[in-house]
Amino acid sequence: GQTNSLRPLVINSLLLKHRLSMILSPMADDPTLYYTAHVFCCTNVRADGHPRGCCAAKGSGALRDYMKRRAKELGLRKTRVNTAGCLDRCELGPAMVIYPEGVWYSYASEADVEEILRVHVGDGGRVERLLLKPDERYPGDRENHQLIVRVARVERTTPEIKTFELVDPGGAKLPPFTAGSHVHVRLGNGLRRSYSIANDPRERARYRFGVLRDRQSRGGSAWMHDELRVDDELRIGAPRNLFPLADDAAEHLLIAGGIGITPILAMGYVLREERARFHLHYCTRDPRQTAFMDEVRQVFADKLSFHHDGGDPAKGIDLKSVLSGPPRGGHLYVCGPGGFMGAVRETARASGWSDEAVHFELFSADAQSKTLEDHSFEVTLARQNRTLAVAADKSILQTLREAGMTLASDCEEGICGTCMTSLLGGQADHRDQVLKPAEKKANIMICVSRAMPGETLILDL
Repeated sequence: GQTNSLRPLVINSLLLKHRLSMILSPMADDPTLYYTAHVFCCTNVRADGHPRGCCAAKGSGALRDYMKRRAKELGLRKTRVNTAGCLDRCELGPAMVIYPEGVWYSYASEADVEEILRVHVGDGGRVERLLLKPDERYPGDRENHQLIVRVARVERTTPEIKTFELVDPGGAKLPPFTAGSHVHVRLGNGLRRSYSIANDPRERARYRFGVLRDRQSRGGSAWMHDELRVDDELRIGAPRNLFPLADDAAEHLLIAGGIGITPILAMGYVLREERARFHLHYCTRDPRQTAFMDEVRQVFADKLSFHHDGGDPAKGIDLKSVLSGPPRGGHLYVCGPGGFMGAVRETARASGWSDEAVHFELFSADAQSKTLEDHSFEVTLARQNRTLAVAADKSILQTLREAGMTLASDCEEGICGTCMTSLLGGQADHRDQVLKPAEKKANIMICVSRAMPGETLILDL
């Protein structure tokens, strides 16, 4: 008891000493500090269905391991990454705290870890969008963590495709991203759209993506093409990745249809740098309508096949031939229009590719994602010990917002992953197109998915 009562005084003394040392000399040169950055990552495990959840169930163990490896690779001397037991901020996890400053972060991806290492540990700054406030107990609205970017360049690369380059208005580095990442962009007409990043992930000064002007545009691509100009400012979310490269793949087969080349181009930069085994099949109508053609040739070189069908799919790629005989340890990545991706995925399944080895990213929802008729059901919010009724004509997301909860979302079609929520109990009618079969047991997209008849869903909220 006496030791515990003295602890705040000891910690305050250490913090004051550290702050004074920061004024007098750079932290890295402070001889009084054994570690200039001591990172504690919570990996606490709780029983399935616990109302507070736990960091381990949210992937903290793998992220801690990644952080340890990357700290060493980046040459961050006098940095120690340790495992911690429960840090008692379970609802905000995965959680970490970095000493001697005592700064708390909530992080969820390798990109978040990269940014913390570079900005906080490396440069002595703060990753504002990931900071946890001292009085914060429940997940805040992610809209508060949006970035302001400036449009540095707009180019028309084909008759129907424009490329946009976004930079920090002050010239600072942007948050890191991994190949396959996308950003959610808030448009000037109030809409929000997701766009995949096409440039080399090693670049920190810009995000670049291509936008196809959709003839059936609901206002997104039309606004980007007609209204957005150089030097305009946009609000975007930090990069998120639902379409990553598989770390354990022995070989990578990539198939892009039209504007679906954007995330796959970024993958090409990484695979080329890693000297991996890979090949790209790029399918378009004709060379004139092939985005990033010169850059694709440069990045993929002899690991590239073009397929131009002139508007007749029968004259395009021979999917049965390309996908026959899946290589051992091979992974397939496909991105493009919905019908094109459906054909690739169907052929891959018939050719013996496992679902776990097939990766894809959608631009629009599949009309067949609905499996049952809508009906009313209940959801229990585990952290609040509260049960709400979801009407047949409303989504879980709408119901929770009407109950006063602030929750982030973007597409509200089950394809972007923003509203993913931990599912602690109950059998769900999954209608999203993001979660893999193995992920559906513990997660649900609350914008579109519902409960199976007679089921009550228990959510980690």
